[in-house]
Amino acid sequence: MIRKNIIYALTTSFVLGLGSCTNEEMGGSFDRTADGSIDFIVGVESSPSRKTMTRAVTPTYYAMKAGTQVRLKVDGTWAGKTPEAISQKTTCTTEASTTSINELSFTDSEMLYWDDYGAGDPANATNTASGVNVLGVAVDGMAEAPAITTDAEWESLSWPVITDGKNVLNGDIIVSNNLTKYTFAKRNDDAAKKMVFVHPLSKITFNLKAGAGFTKGTVGATTNKFEKDPTLWLSNSTSLEDIERTNNDYALTTGTVSIKNANAESDGNKAKLIAGTTSTTDADITVIKQAIVYPGTQLGASNDAVIAVLNADDNIYYIKAAEIRKAMFDDDASTDYTTKAGHNYIINITVNKSGLALTATVTNWVHVNSEEVHPVINVNATIGDGDTAPTKENVFAFYRSENIEKEYVKAASPTAKTDGSIDWTGTTTLYWTSHYQHYHFRGIYPETITVTTDDKDRQCVVVTNGDYDASTFPSNFVMGMPEIAAGTMCGNPDHTQVDMSIGGICAREAAINLNFRYMMSQVEVVLSTSAEGTHNYVDLSNVVVELVNVYNSGNILLKDRSAVVTGDAGNNPLKEVNTADHKYLGVIVPQELTYTTAGASTNVRIKITVTNSDSTKDIYYADVNPILKKGTTDLIAPNGKWESGMHYVYNLKVTKTEIKATASLTDWSVVDAEEEVWF
Repeated sequence: MIRKNIIYALTTSFVLGLGSCTNEEMGGSFDRTADGSIDFIVGVESSPSRKTMTRAVTPTYYAMKAGTQVRLKVDGTWAGKTPEAISQKTTCTTEASTTSINELSFTDSEMLYWDDYGAGDPANATNTASGVNVLGVAVDGMAEAPAITTDAEWESLSWPVITDGKNVLNGDIIVSNNLTKYTFAKRNDDAAKKMVFVHPLSKITFNLKAGAGFTKGTVGATTNKFEKDPTLWLSNSTSLEDIERTNNDYALTTGTVSIKNANAESDGNKAKLIAGTTSTTDADITVIKQAIVYPGTQLGASNDAVIAVLNADDNIYYIKAAEIRKAMFDDDASTDYTTKAGHNYIINITVNKSGLALTATVTNWVHVNSEEVHPVINVNATIGDGDTAPTKENVFAFYRSENIEKEYVKAASPTAKTDGSIDWTGTTTLYWTSHYQHYHFRGIYPETITVTTDDKDRQCVVVTNGDYDASTFPSNFVMGMPEIAAGTMCGNPDHTQVDMSIGGICAREAAINLNFRYMMSQVEVVLSTSAEGTHNYVDLSNVVVELVNVYNSGNILLKDRSAVVTGDAGNNPLKEVNTADHKYLGVIVPQELTYTTAGASTNVRIKITVTNSDSTKDIYYADVNPILKKGTTDLIAPNGKWESGMHYVYNLKVTKTEIKATASLTDWSVVDAEEEVWF
């Protein structure tokens, strides 16, 4: 057959040109239109979304992205040729489209024509009605079609989907097998020449919307944004470390795709799959994550099964099957929760940061009573009743730090209510900044107390001895911190376990209980004496009560609420709070009752100075340690120190000391003279 250089104009419809040449020897008897290009229009059938469709649905189509390369296999026959079966492969590229179908462009070398299959040969007239069969394969948006090197791969093409979260839609293969017996006579019939591409795989879409607490990021076009692109794993794991365990994998990711049959079959292999970001520009959805899987992928074996783990700005969320099944499947009686070919399962998630849920309690003063003792000069005393904890609702300062020693920052000023709850109205709502974050929390009341650092660079509150006043610092200076038993474990970024009492508390939904305790010691002295008119009665109307050898200042460490005395020991007067009952009270820095100075042992003592009517003074001393608790043989300060939150009451009975005497008479002194006396 001799070739002629004849150029045929493509029709203005969406055309797939398959090229060849004419036959010079047929002359005027030949219908020249028979050697024109083979015309197709192409579209992609939209994936059903959200629900598994069990009723007939009118298909809808969308156009491929411009520049998508499509690989075609066109099969036909030519009677009388050897072999009669003809199979030719060609590629084309989609043009931009504003409708649901694409026009296709070809290079000259890729064009095939009807008469390549004998349509222009009168001897082949009986086979003209058989037409051609067309198979197509592409990945929407890819400039290179899937590589197919053998005829067998049109029937079974090995096709792994993408699991690392990068360019996941490059695994979304689409195939067409609907065009069979397409004949020359139907070349102007749009319905007859329409190639339909379908999705043989399944898609899972996660529409993530940033909600409360995501206020500082730049990722996304919505009002709230993420600070970085979230990571989403398809996994049945219930913790981050479990993601690496293969027994939590459920996504079917490998198998074969048959272009001839327009279906996909998994080989049963499961893998950990990271969904990929396909959009951050939607006005309503902050980030769209998608994954391509093989049909038959199980979306949770039970309602409680986790199907995905989401890390949004280091906050970890677990997405369970129960949260999606009802929205995705047709009825509550469904038992098949596996993905179907050509279906897009859309999961809409609003992601809120976990707020810090807190409660508050106050540990009351611990009251310790002693026996009444009778101090004399250089003798001692004991402990007694105290008062109740404050019950007012008060604003406190809420501090947090990742370092147990320092770097505590005042983060909010909530109100501790009498029912133990926390009211955050009017203050900053706090969120866990990261699932990996480990915080130490402290509450300080009154809110106005200043937190500073000591000479060892530890954060603390400076306290000084003072009069007891129920309404002012330091009488009601309380500090709250979570009560965590040593050995209570929490995960850290390395997926190891740390002791929460040392390493801090990690992100949690459960409330954190701040247990507030009084940080100072109350020391109360109650004086009594014998009945008036008795010989050892002491007039207590003009008395000064002091603590001697006590430290007057110190630091309360935020680390563990321990007290460290500062400065030098000296005297501290107690304030008379009840004249009739002769009560004297002070708020004292917690401290040891015996300490060593310059190698000598020194005891804290109570000094009672009584001024008599004649202006003379009687001074009494009582050592405060050791003293026995009333009715026991236990020390009233068993640890040898005044401790935080303890109210020590010393009941002292002051009496005059009797003067006792014995009598003796010194005899005359005898001086003997000499025997002889001379005059």
